[in-house]
Amino acid sequence: MTRSRDADRFASRMTDVTLMAKISFPMLAKSDHYLAIGQLLGGRMEFVVPRDRSLSNLLSNATSVNLDTLADLITDNGKGRLALDSDVKGTILTRKVQGQLPSISGLLEAELRAFGSNTIASVFRSESVSYFELATDVAKKLDGKPSSHDDIFAIEEIVIRQAVHKYMGDEALDDYLKSGNVVGYVTQLVKTLISAAGTIGGIAASGGGAGIASVFGSRVLSLVAAPVAIGTAGLAIYQASSPAFRITVPAVLEIAKIRRARYEQDFSAYTEKLKACL
Repeated sequence: MTRSRDADRFASRMTDVTLMAKISFPMLAKSDHYLAIGQLLGGRMEFVVPRDRSLSNLLSNATSVNLDTLADLITDNGKGRLALDSDVKGTILTRKVQGQLPSISGLLEAELRAFGSNTIASVFRSESVSYFELATDVAKKLDGKPSSHDDIFAIEEIVIRQAVHKYMGDEALDDYLKSGNVVGYVTQLVKTLISAAGTIGGIAASGGGAGIASVFGSRVLSLVAAPVAIGTAGLAIYQASSPAFRITVPAVLEIAKIRRARYEQDFSAYTEKLKACL
């Protein structure tokens, strides 16, 4: 698997502080609650930075603006959904306006997990699924192959790569792997999927290939003129826009973006602390 530019950047940044980490924090290096960055970087270091924070932790510590998209997905941009309690919708919309979405992180998580319980893979479950199960279902829906050894960070990475490849093509995936531009690609993907979910009926009825291209852009679907490509692309859009996955696919992508921003923040803070000790 091709290693992204982020991994190389992290390796470069940490070369000078790895020895200090081993000497200063031997117990943390063995903690089961942290994942060794060395695993990501091919074993070149042993110290650890958390990358598997719980969903409630991520959402409660994010900025309200960073949770706006999740709020919009849950409430269907304020219009509400049949499966969404009106009081819950009102609470989410009020906190969004107030800029206080992190204060209802538990509610946001519960609603996302409830949507996850309506996916094909979990339709017979009596309780809402965990976020890990939800993300794994999404990865598989996008034809990814998560293993039993993958943590949530790895599962989300599979989702990002599969989504980029599925909706934006080989060239975009290659660029993503080289640039590591998570924010850019995920932001565009989420925007595109939400747009597609709202226009899929119109595409099928009148747009055809031209309709698909207008939603995704000519660069994203460069083969739109070929009948086979149109069929494949249309099916892909439909799958992502089905009742449960039109919410869970972009939701997992958005959460993956939030997690990586937090990971970078934690990594930078740790690096600065180590430098201060040198």
